[in-house]
Amino acid sequence: MIPCVRFSAVLWLISLFFLVPDDATGGGVPIRPGVPVTVTKVPAADCRVVRGFYGVPVDGSVRSRDYRGEVAEHPDKASDGVHYSFNGNDGVHITLRDGGGFDTVVLRGGASPRMYVGEASLTEPKAKPAATFRGIGETETVRFARPVKNAKASFFGLERGRIAEVSFYRTGTGAESGGGAETWTPGSGTIRLPEPESKYAPENVALALRERYPEDAGIPLPLAPGVGNGGDVRVEAGRPVHFITEPFTARRGLSSVSLDFTVRGSSGSLPFVAAVQDPLDPRLDLAWVEFEGSGAGRFRFTLDIPDQVFLPGTRLWLTLRFGTAAVLSGPEGGAPRVGLRFVSPEDALSEAVERRKFLLKTFFSLMSEPRPWTYYRLNQPRDEFYATNRYSAQCPELFMTIDQCHALAPGDDMIRQYREWVFGRNLPDMPAVAAPPAPPAGVPAWAWYPRQAWLEIRRIAEWWLEERLVPTGEFGGRVGDDTDLYQQFADLPLLEDGGVGARIRENGARLAELADSVHLRGGINLHATDALHAYEEGINHIALMARWNYGDPVYLERCMDSARNMEKLTVVTPDGRRHFRDYLSMGWRDVETPRKPALDGDAAPLMWHTALQVADYNRNPLALKLVGEWADSWLRFQKPGQWATMVETESGTVTASDPDRPLTGSWGIQAVPFVWLTALSGKAEYLDPFFRFYREGEAPYPSNGYLGDLWNRRMLDSLDEKTLDALAEHSPVLHLYRTGDPEPFLRTVIGNPRDRDAEISSLSSALRWPDMYTVTHQFTDRVFPSLLRHASTAYLGGYCLRNRFNVTQAASWEGFGTDYAALVTVNRPDRCIALVYNHASRPLRGTMRLWALEHGKYRITAGPDGDGDGRMDRAERTADREIARADAVALELPPRAVTVVEIVQMSRLDPLSGRADLALSPREIRTEGRRVYGVAHNIGSAEAKEVVVAAVDSRGREVARRSLGTLAAPLDLVPKRVPFTLELPRAAGNDWQVVLDPDGALPEIYEGNNVAALKSMPEKGR
Repeated sequence: MIPCVRFSAVLWLISLFFLVPDDATGGGVPIRPGVPVTVTKVPAADCRVVRGFYGVPVDGSVRSRDYRGEVAEHPDKASDGVHYSFNGNDGVHITLRDGGGFDTVVLRGGASPRMYVGEASLTEPKAKPAATFRGIGETETVRFARPVKNAKASFFGLERGRIAEVSFYRTGTGAESGGGAETWTPGSGTIRLPEPESKYAPENVALALRERYPEDAGIPLPLAPGVGNGGDVRVEAGRPVHFITEPFTARRGLSSVSLDFTVRGSSGSLPFVAAVQDPLDPRLDLAWVEFEGSGAGRFRFTLDIPDQVFLPGTRLWLTLRFGTAAVLSGPEGGAPRVGLRFVSPEDALSEAVERRKFLLKTFFSLMSEPRPWTYYRLNQPRDEFYATNRYSAQCPELFMTIDQCHALAPGDDMIRQYREWVFGRNLPDMPAVAAPPAPPAGVPAWAWYPRQAWLEIRRIAEWWLEERLVPTGEFGGRVGDDTDLYQQFADLPLLEDGGVGARIRENGARLAELADSVHLRGGINLHATDALHAYEEGINHIALMARWNYGDPVYLERCMDSARNMEKLTVVTPDGRRHFRDYLSMGWRDVETPRKPALDGDAAPLMWHTALQVADYNRNPLALKLVGEWADSWLRFQKPGQWATMVETESGTVTASDPDRPLTGSWGIQAVPFVWLTALSGKAEYLDPFFRFYREGEAPYPSNGYLGDLWNRRMLDSLDEKTLDALAEHSPVLHLYRTGDPEPFLRTVIGNPRDRDAEISSLSSALRWPDMYTVTHQFTDRVFPSLLRHASTAYLGGYCLRNRFNVTQAASWEGFGTDYAALVTVNRPDRCIALVYNHASRPLRGTMRLWALEHGKYRITAGPDGDGDGRMDRAERTADREIARADAVALELPPRAVTVVEIVQMSRLDPLSGRADLALSPREIRTEGRRVYGVAHNIGSAEAKEVVVAAVDSRGREVARRSLGTLAAPLDLVPKRVPFTLELPRAAGNDWQVVLDPDGALPEIYEGNNVAALKSMPEKGR
C-alpha cells in the first residue's frame, strides 16, 4: 500500500544516507530517460516468525488486521497468535517462490532490522548482515550491486517500527521479453466507482481506495484500451494518481504491466512510486516499487507481476505517486500509455492460484483462534453474519478469498479442505469422503482402525515437532496456547516410549521449565486472568508432566505447591462453602493479597488439576479435603431443572444454570473433577447429578462421556442389566467394556463419511481434512485431534485430552514401536484383559505397564486368539506375581497374530497410597570428581524413617552410603526433601547409580523413582 503521508526528495536522500548495507545502496530503482527498465516481483512462498507461519509481512498490505479488526503488523499482533519466548520472538524468515535471485528489497513500516540471506537460523547469525535498515521514513529500499542468488532472507534485531510489508524484486534494463502487450491509456475526468452495497465488501475498489488513502484519495482516472483517450496527466508532489479500468466481463490472464510516459515540467531528481493493486483484493498490492528518476524525457518501465486471472467484475488498478510535481504525456503526445500483457487464463492460472492460496492461508491462520465461521449457518445472509460481532466482521476477506480460490481451481484439494472446513455446514454440494481403507486379510478390525487413528494423530504431532518446535519446547502460541497443544497429545507418550511419543514428552519437559520460570510462582499463574487462561499458563502442564513422569519428585512437588496455593485462591464462606474467589480474574496476586470474592464457575474447576494429580499419586489428605469441600459446596446447587454452572460466591446465589444437563459448565469441564474425585475418594455422592439420569437409562452430555470410565471403576455396578443396556446405547465404549464387542466402538472410530463438523474426530474426518491441523498453521490452541481418544480407548483402556484429565488408563506400552495394536476389553481394579496384535513380520518384545490394578497378587496368562472371538484359545505362558501401580509385564508377540493377555487378581494386598515414597530426580544429581550431590524427597503419605542413600557401581556393589535420618510426609502439601553429599572412592564410572533405600527396608508407593544414574566426570584438576 502506498503510504498516505507526503514525502519529499530531501527525506529520500536522508534515507539513503542512513542505510548501511554491505553490498547494497539505498534508494529506488534507477531509471533514466530512454532506457527501459523491467522490475520482476519475486513472490514469497513462506513467511515465518521464528518458526510459526505468519503471512502478514508479505501479504501486500501495511494495514493488515488481526482477528479483532485492529491494524497489527509485525511485531504487533493479537494477544494470541505466533509468538515465542525463545529468542524474544526475534526473527522473520521469508522463503521466496524461486531461487532466481533478487537485487532490490522494499521494506515498508519504518522498521529497523538487519537482513541476512541464506538458510534461516533461529538466532541472529554472527556474520555481517547483507543490509541494515535504519527505520528512517515509512519506506526504505535497498539495492544490491549483484543479484542475491538465494531464495531465503531473514530479518533480526527489530528495535523500532514495523515490518509491515517486505517485497523482493529483480531489475534489469531493456524492453520486457515476450512482447504482445495491449496499449491502454488513461482518460480525462474521474472514473465512477460504484459505492458498495455493503460495508463488508473487500472486493470493492471505492471502499479500498478510502481505506488505503484516508487523508487524500488522489485522482482516480479511467483506464481504457486504445490510444487517445485523454491528454496530459498532471501530478502533484506526494499526491497519488490512480489508473483504474472498468470491470472485466470475462476471465483474462495478465502477466505484466508497463508504463510509457514523457515527463515535462521537472528537472533534477524525479523520485516516484509505482504500484499494481491486487485485482481480486484491492486492499493489497501485487507490486510496490520506488523508482529514482532524473531529468525530463521519456521513461519506460515494466512491472512483471505474478500472473493473475481476472474474474468477471474485477478491475485493474495502478497507482503512481511522484515526489515532485510533473506533467506526464504519451511518447507522441496525448495520455501516458499503459501496456497490459495479457496471456490466456490457463497460462496464468498456476501463479494466480499460488498467490491466492498464500493469502487464504494467511487469512485463515489469523482467524483460526476465534473461528467465527462456526456460527455461520445455512442460508444465512453473509452481511447478517458479518454484523454479528467483531470477529465475524473480519471474515469477509477470508470468505471472498475462499470463493475466489474455488472459482479459479475448483479441483485443488487444499482449497477444497479450506472451503469445506469453513463452509461445511453451508455447502449443499459437500460430497461424502471415501471410506477408510479396510483391514488387510487376516488383520482384525480392532487391530486396524484404532491403529490408523493413532498413526494419523502421530503424523500431526510429528508435523508440529518438525515445523514449529524450538529448543524451549514451544510451538509458537505462547505458553498459554502451547500447553493446550501438549494436552491434546497427552496420550501419545503412553502409546510408544520412543519416536514421536518420546519427543513430545522430552519437549514438554522443556516447556515446563519455561512455564515454571516465567509464567508461574508457587504453581500459580503470575499474570491474573480468567480461570481458563490462568490454568493454561502452566498449571495444566505441570500436572501433565507429573503424569508423564510418574514418581518424579520435582514435578509432583510443583503440583503440591500449586495445590497448596489453591487454598488461597478459594474462600470459605460463613455457611461453610468453599468457592474460588473470582473465576474472571485469578492469579498469584490473590495468594499475596486476596481480593473480595465475586463469582465461581465457568472454567474454574480446571484449577483443581494439580491437586487431583497429587491425590492420584498419594491420596494426600489436604488435597482431597480442599477439592472435596469445593465439590460439596457445588453439590448444594445441583438440582433437577437447575444444574448450576455459576454461583455468586458470598451469597450462594445461582447466576447461571443448565435446565437439562448436569455438571455441564464450561463445555463439560465442570464434570471432570467430580468424576476424578469420586474415583479417588470412593464417595459416590459426588456423582449424584449423573445418577439421577443414569438410573432412568439416560445419559445427557457430558455424563455420556464418562460411562466407560465409571464402569471400569465399578461405579455402575449398582445398576441393573436393563438400565445398563439402555446406557450402552449412549456409549459404545460402555458396550465394549461390558461385552467385549468392539463393533459399535469401531463405528465411532471410522465415523460418518458425510460428517461436516470441522474437527478431526474420526478416520472419515481425517480423510476429509488431512491438512487442516498441519500446513494451515492454525493457532496452537485450535488443534483438536480428538480422534486420538479412540486410539487411547483401544490401546490404553481410557483417554485424556485437553480439559479432560481424569486418569483412566489400564495400561501403557513400551518397546513395541508402532507395529502393534492393542484393545483393552477389561479395565477393572482387579482384572485387566487386552488383545494385542503384532503387525510386523517378526516377533516383537516389549512391556505392558499397568496403571489401574489394585495392589495385589495376580495370575498373568498369555496365549493366542486364532479364531478371532476375542478369547484366549489356550494358555501358553502363566505366571503369578505381586503387582503394584506402574509395574511392567514383559511380553513377546508372535508376528501377525493376536495375543490375549489376562491379568486376574488372586488376592488383594494393602493399598499403596498410605505409604511413604522416597524419590530422586535425575536433574538434581550432579558429580564433581569423587563427590556426589543430590536431594532426597519423600512424596508419599507416611513418614520415612532411617532414610539411607548409597552409591553403587556398574556391578551393583555399594561404594558409598549415608544415613539421612527421617523424612516427614508432605501431608501439608509442603515438599519434604533433604540435600545430601556422598564421597566416592574414585570418580564415578559408567552405569554407576545413586540409590535410596538400597536395602529395600521401606515399603513405598513406587520403587521406580529410588534410583538415578551418575555420569562419569573427571576430578577437578585432571
